[in-house]
Amino acid sequence: MIRHVRFHGRGGEGVKLASRIVSRAAFLAGCTVQDSPLYGAERRGAPVAAFVRCGDGPIRERGYIEQPDIVVVMDDSLLSQPDAAVLDGLDSTSVVLVNTGAPARDVKARYGIAGHVVTLDVSSIALDVLGRHLLSAPVAGLTAKVTAIAAWEDLAAAVRLELADVGLTNEVIERNVTATQRAFDAAPVVQLFGGQRPRDVLPAARFVMPHLPGRLAAPSIDAAANSALRHTDGWRVYRPVIDQPHCTRCFLCFALCPEGAIHLDADNYPIIDYDHCKGCLVCVAECPPQVISTVREAHHGT
Repeated sequence: MIRHVRFHGRGGEGVKLASRIVSRAAFLAGCTVQDSPLYGAERRGAPVAAFVRCGDGPIRERGYIEQPDIVVVMDDSLLSQPDAAVLDGLDSTSVVLVNTGAPARDVKARYGIAGHVVTLDVSSIALDVLGRHLLSAPVAGLTAKVTAIAAWEDLAAAVRLELADVGLTNEVIERNVTATQRAFDAAPVVQLFGGQRPRDVLPAARFVMPHLPGRLAAPSIDAAANSALRHTDGWRVYRPVIDQPHCTRCFLCFALCPEGAIHLDADNYPIIDYDHCKGCLVCVAECPPQVISTVREAHHGT
């Protein structure tokens, strides 16, 4: 039996690394594995997907996983973004893991998810243990526990190996192991479907590249000057907030915002366009009088 796992998140959250940790853990557990990411054209904060296939025999499929057995949603704001295709290809046998503090029944009802839904506030675990919104290791812990792809010993070894490969220090690696174990211990085990999910049977002698929908393979822009119509507020983990009475109007936040999401009012005070602020927090880091604070966004885990 081959399990098809599709990860959805945003650039910078560790989507690719989460899939690598899960595939490495499955490999250490004795499975045949395949791991591949899908990159978009945009930068940090844009939707990203990755795919893991694991099983006890040869894997003859390649490319995009159109009919996932398991969908891992690392950023719950993507559920309300249709072009992210998070819920495409699901049926009643699918398992959907969502990083959110909302109850699973509420998420299932709100988005009309046919399969089994499991929720866990991984964002809070990452921020509490790691001090940053780095989700790769704890999301891998959630995934491995719910799907029983690998035991804790194999998962912990995979975290250490993969994070060492990207050059992290032993101290940082062990903090990630701690975050992974917290997610692993908090997650339930779900009884997955009993046999191979019905899908096209691939001939043993040839490799097949599954069809990738055009809106995913080659998205196009149909109208000019439409970027302002696409709100990116769901990308934020933290919202920058300017203390206007103490602002010195130095203009640095206005000048350095990489998204042009800060403008000046009639009195030259900076105003943040929250519809298009992606939460990079450059303004917070560059503010000389340090009068820009941060507030946790409710849609990330809370």
